[in-house]
Amino acid sequence: MTNLEKIKLFYVKTIILFRLLFIKIFRYIIFKEEDYKSFSKILINRDGAFGDSVVALPSLSIIRQNFPSAKIDLITFSDSGVTFSDLGLKDGLIDNILVRGKKNRKETLDELKENRYDLFIQLPQNLGLYKSIRNMFFVRFFLKIKSGFGWDSGRIKSFIETQKKYLQIPTETMRLLNNLKHERIIGDVAYPIKEKEPTDRGIVELLKRNIMVFIIGGKLKTKKWPLDSWIKLANLIGNDYEIIIVGGPLEVKEAEHINSRTKNSHNLCNKLSISELFFVFKRSQMAISNDTGAMHLCDAAGTNVIGLFSTRELSPKWYPNRKGAIVIENNINIANITPDNVYNTIK
Repeated sequence: MTNLEKIKLFYVKTIILFRLLFIKIFRYIIFKEEDYKSFSKILINRDGAFGDSVVALPSLSIIRQNFPSAKIDLITFSDSGVTFSDLGLKDGLIDNILVRGKKNRKETLDELKENRYDLFIQLPQNLGLYKSIRNMFFVRFFLKIKSGFGWDSGRIKSFIETQKKYLQIPTETMRLLNNLKHERIIGDVAYPIKEKEPTDRGIVELLKRNIMVFIIGGKLKTKKWPLDSWIKLANLIGNDYEIIIVGGPLEVKEAEHINSRTKNSHNLCNKLSISELFFVFKRSQMAISNDTGAMHLCDAAGTNVIGLFSTRELSPKWYPNRKGAIVIENNINIANITPDNVYNTIK
């Protein structure tokens, strides 16, 4: 490690320590330290879309395990995309899922205030120090919830490469579970999503064969593997697997393009619900995926996932959570990941 890298690492660790210390002191001042197990009305906050929701499911499951009789509501602010209400969660996990637009926070706070919750649990999504303090203030003095926890150091945007190189960065799933563990809230890790068999019998019959899933979606173009690479990989795979292509509405034409140029692919893009997709993933042998929400759903299903990454952000936090998962990453351009490289990993 060079002296410059040592300085960068010291800076990052100092910022993390400062944030954690400040949050701990502020929380100690405004919230009451009580026996959580006695609470009967709990409000959880987790914002974000598809992937942000899926990676938080083990935390929701463990919270329910620790509060089996409590009324648990979940508030999530999202203006688009898949949210908790679309995941097909198992009965009894969450009593009320409240999805609200980001511009309606004032009205939402007024609504939540009437419920008089005992405990607030934050499952944070990249909150910095200012937003953490602001949220704690609103929870305590506007919603009038006397106990709360979950805020952490958040994301440090400086010196990303140094962090990736020298720090042990937990996946987002593990980060949230670790936050709960600090409050002695532990349990069995599970993804409480309902499975639903597709009504199309052709899909059910297809799943009796060796299946590989191509998950071609992604919000950002920089995170999407080129279509030609998917096509070349499919042709390299040949008869070893039947390939199922999945993605969202924006990938329909891309899936058609891949399907029209390969003999072993089946286009299910935007044709399945989340519960049906979960059913398909659980019966697939392997998946190749961009860094996208469906990758986390596939990982939750227990499928062997190869994740393709290319980002200057803190990518390890979004890696698949299962120990058997494989990540292929190129920090410059995802197009630099070759089909041969992926195929050799499959073999």
